[in-house]
Amino acid sequence: MKLRHLIATSLLAVSGILLFSSHVHANSSHNYTYKTRKQWGANEDLRIFKEDNPAPQLIIFSPDFYIRYADELKLKKVITHNKNGEKLTWPLQYPEQVSKIFIHHTGSQANLDNPEQIVRDIYHSHTITRGWGDIGYNYLIGPEGTVYEGRYGGDNVVGAHVGPMGNRGSIGIALLGNYDTNPVPEKARQALIQLLAEKTRKFDIDPEGKRHFRGETIPNITGHESVMNTTCPGKHLSALLPSIRKAVARINSQHTTAQEKKGTIEKQYAYEYIPVLKEINIPADRKMEYVVKLKNLGTEPWNNTTRLSLISDPVVKRSLMVKTARMNESLVRPGETGTFTIAITSKLYAGYNTMHMRPHFNGAHASEDAFSIPVIVQEPHFNYEVMAFDVPRKTLEIGESFNAIVALKNTGDVTWRNYGIHRISLGSTNPQDRTSSFTGTTRLGFLKEPLVRPGNIGHFVFNLQAPALAGSYVEYFAPVVESVTWLDGKNMKFSLNVT
Repeated sequence: MKLRHLIATSLLAVSGILLFSSHVHANSSHNYTYKTRKQWGANEDLRIFKEDNPAPQLIIFSPDFYIRYADELKLKKVITHNKNGEKLTWPLQYPEQVSKIFIHHTGSQANLDNPEQIVRDIYHSHTITRGWGDIGYNYLIGPEGTVYEGRYGGDNVVGAHVGPMGNRGSIGIALLGNYDTNPVPEKARQALIQLLAEKTRKFDIDPEGKRHFRGETIPNITGHESVMNTTCPGKHLSALLPSIRKAVARINSQHTTAQEKKGTIEKQYAYEYIPVLKEINIPADRKMEYVVKLKNLGTEPWNNTTRLSLISDPVVKRSLMVKTARMNESLVRPGETGTFTIAITSKLYAGYNTMHMRPHFNGAHASEDAFSIPVIVQEPHFNYEVMAFDVPRKTLEIGESFNAIVALKNTGDVTWRNYGIHRISLGSTNPQDRTSSFTGTTRLGFLKEPLVRPGNIGHFVFNLQAPALAGSYVEYFAPVVESVTWLDGKNMKFSLNVT
């Protein structure tokens, strides 16, 4: 005998602790087009409790119902307020187990060419008009095959799609449209299959199986009509459910085979990273070598094509340059330890970095698991001493050009370069990056030598041209390491009269 109930929901928490926190839905990669609540335009303020909102349309079962199915109705977590401390109309409730997926149609006839608007309309209707605090379904699927994130809180949050009899422990998926009167669009069917495959794998649900649920044995993937007095999800969609279950099972079978193969490879090439140092501490602008030790915990030996590579990370690449390292040994058998000498070059950006390294075993098998090496780049120290500065002439005629040289000794711990993104030059100051009257740019002097190591002297050449207006000019300048820092100008300047 089928259980017949009106669409409803209950705010009663059978068990669980009321927690005052927020839940963030984690999105993963999908085999279908997916739009989050933000992308389809959900107004999250609608979920906040307000005294003047309509009273929720609810059916409250007798205490016997909650006693009879207490084990199935248990909640492991209940969240009553959002991250801002505002009370939610409907708390976010999380069951101990998800075992059923209910399929719906929305009955929509209009605006099917604008599915996002339909989703927003349903959201307002469920949230405010019916008082359910949010959209009832966990997911919605448009005729064009796009999957829309439904109820806030993740795909195991309790929804409002099959009443208190089935909301807890289930996922609700609704196809936009009326499938009593219309056939199911192929793109929507395919998206439903992919979504079901993903969720049945996640919650270990047999897509072709049946399971005891609230006193009856019903299919794990089933229509709304299984537990309520309704024609939902429509005769055309209901007729497709057997073939949809088979398609989902077929996808999961292929996925399982791939997972088993992946698991076998992981066992063959398992390893353990043995840290030599707790963390690498390296001065800025230095080169060093670090020996990485990996123990072979797998069943296959490693040959000398085994190597390590740095997983691309913009933050790390800004501070460090790391070369791919091959294994030093010609062969490392199971139980033995291989070593890799990695060359690390620090740049001029100080701070804490984490290098994520990935092994590639025998030149072909890239490990799914990376290991991490903490690296601290020390703060670079820039300083200098003025050795010589002489302006050969104090007076120029309008438009006249001449050269001058400033000799500075590098008394810091970083090499100066006249090339690259961190080249050193003499820039205008008072204020910094002021356009110079003598160069027409913000830079006045340029380092002659390609490299000036700490303790050596560098020569900065000025190419100056007198401005078009006569008068007395004073130019202040200071060393600048591009994209890193300005050095103290030490009141360096020159004065010229233009006649």
